[in-house]
Amino acid sequence: MKILIILFYILASCVIPLESGLPDADLAYCDFTKVKPGKFGGFAARGFPEYHYVPRHFTDGWSIVNNRGPEEWYIIESDGKHSLQYLGYNSTVWTNEFTYPLLCYGDILWQDYNLEVTLTPFDRSDLNGIVFRYRDGRHYYLFALDREDKITLRYRDGEKGFREDGWHEIASSVFRTDPEKTYKFRVEVAGNQIRCFIDGREIFNVNDNRYPGGKVGLFATCPVAFHEVRVTASDAARQKYLRERSEEEARVEALRADNPRPKLWKKIDTREFGVARALRMGDLNGDGRTDFLLIQNMPFFGENYNQITCLTAIDLDGTILWQYGKPDPENAWLSYDVAVQIHDIDGDGKTEVIMAQGQWIKILDGRTGTEKSRYPVPSSAILPGEKSWLEYKHYYRRDLLPYLNVDCFAFGDLRGTGKPHDVIIKDRHTRMWAYTNKFELLWTASANLGHFPFFHDGNNDGRDEVYIGYSKFGPDGTLIWSLDSLMGEHSDGICVGDFSLAGGPDRIFIGGSDDGVLFLDAGGKILKHHRVGHAQTPSIGQYRPDIPGLEFCNINFWGEPGLITLYNCSGEEIISFELIHAGSPVQPVNWRGDGTEFIFLSPNIEEGGLVDGWGRRVVMFPDDGHPDLAWTVRDLTGDPRDELIVWDTESIWIYTQDRPFKGDRIYKPVRPAEYNESNYATMYSWPGWEKFRREQPRGNTESR
Repeated sequence: MKILIILFYILASCVIPLESGLPDADLAYCDFTKVKPGKFGGFAARGFPEYHYVPRHFTDGWSIVNNRGPEEWYIIESDGKHSLQYLGYNSTVWTNEFTYPLLCYGDILWQDYNLEVTLTPFDRSDLNGIVFRYRDGRHYYLFALDREDKITLRYRDGEKGFREDGWHEIASSVFRTDPEKTYKFRVEVAGNQIRCFIDGREIFNVNDNRYPGGKVGLFATCPVAFHEVRVTASDAARQKYLRERSEEEARVEALRADNPRPKLWKKIDTREFGVARALRMGDLNGDGRTDFLLIQNMPFFGENYNQITCLTAIDLDGTILWQYGKPDPENAWLSYDVAVQIHDIDGDGKTEVIMAQGQWIKILDGRTGTEKSRYPVPSSAILPGEKSWLEYKHYYRRDLLPYLNVDCFAFGDLRGTGKPHDVIIKDRHTRMWAYTNKFELLWTASANLGHFPFFHDGNNDGRDEVYIGYSKFGPDGTLIWSLDSLMGEHSDGICVGDFSLAGGPDRIFIGGSDDGVLFLDAGGKILKHHRVGHAQTPSIGQYRPDIPGLEFCNINFWGEPGLITLYNCSGEEIISFELIHAGSPVQPVNWRGDGTEFIFLSPNIEEGGLVDGWGRRVVMFPDDGHPDLAWTVRDLTGDPRDELIVWDTESIWIYTQDRPFKGDRIYKPVRPAEYNESNYATMYSWPGWEKFRREQPRGNTESR
């Protein structure tokens, strides 16, 4: 994309006055000549982008919005010219009624402009057209050719219901096309007025104020070729945009200057035994410091099952403490969870490593990695009366093997011992088993389980209830309530507590995949239900200290990935923003120590950073060659602000703040226990404070 924004910044900073009445000038122009022929926008590295950063090949500034359906975008060269062609059929996938192949480009601050696109409609069996005033992957205008020689102007406004799209047609007409002919589509937007043209002929002239501005895009659900894209604006509109962009950049730069910058603290070499997001942390060797456990695994059955192949324990200096199994760089990758935890399961004051490997649950000594004991996993047989859920019927079903392929371990206090020495294990989505710490069976139950449970003693009887999926179970396995009959998808994350921080009743926050986001009362009654798309990876933190209570955060993944939405403690939506088109763990980060937390988007130097509760990248990473595949946070220096831990399969880098904390009282939130780590556990951050104790900062080190 031959973008002129940099030139506009230069012009805006000059004192040369611009004459009024100048002709429209380009905001953007693209003929796709900069992109080499072949598959457009394929991933340039390995990794699962739900909770890894995985870059795409060069797209000249275009973003692929949709990840659910045929990504059949290609650059085709013919007669010395390039075109971007969509060569798939969205109608062939089951998501075709609510997710669509879509590319976007530009700036959300664009308001009044003209979009002109030349295209060749190879096929008229479905929608093809151009997008304008794009806010995010679920909110935009579309001017498109439709089925049966129809042409339509419409806007998308999220969803009407479960997997039911929120299209609203503004106008329609008849327009016949020739599949061998190229047409020039043009949209002019000025204020509330929308004018649509094809080859200079006005098709629609309407007024609508749904979306005041936004990016541009290309929309395709059947074969079509896009040849040229041009965005122009009047001098007045261009100057208005430049002022607003300049003001926004100045605000963000001021915020970045006010925040500590990431400073490299440690660098650890993990070649051969490195991993993607399959890392656990805990004190393995008993020295009081955090150690790392790197977990390699071998996927099978379509990558929905896995076999753990190697564990490598290292300390913060990179020294290998022990290794269980043989390392293999090919086994570094994953697209789900691994059944491994670090926990003092026997209460002797020393940590163990609990792992599932094949037919056995193994308990390893945390200091040496030697096996202390093992227990058989449950049978995978389907039990009488057990329900079969949509996903369970095919690629997640557990009886593909004669023994259970354990999905996770989660620890709580079900017996009232005062210690989290009881454990839940489960299959992917349908059945769980509760055991003592000696793996004596307490009970088993079936439900639409989702991924990872949450333990909470809501009635203060000294025993934890189990919140999992859309259900609540008592400590004895009794089902207390369930929303399974109302939901069509599995839950991706759940959390319970008094999020008001004012002595209010417990509330339940659920990220429900295609069911969106739900807020429940303690009895399971739905108080709020937001259909925001495929809601994934919920987190809870003090993202907006200007709003009472804690804030909830979720990011979408399947469908239109990257859309982040924040809610207040009552479940009301605060803000949504789309900074990326991928997933993220969206963990809360205690970076400043003053009670304001940020969202960790990713460590990438351009697309990542720490984001505040207004959707602004307020902390960026240095361009120093650091890995950016995976990331998490932990207080490792003891001050107690978070360090930023970033890694790939070859190294771990740890960043701390570039300046000391200056206050007398520092924020120290309570986070999930290390023994309940999961790629699908809700990352909560309960407020806490302590008197700040000044200590000598540690210097930079490189290990191994």
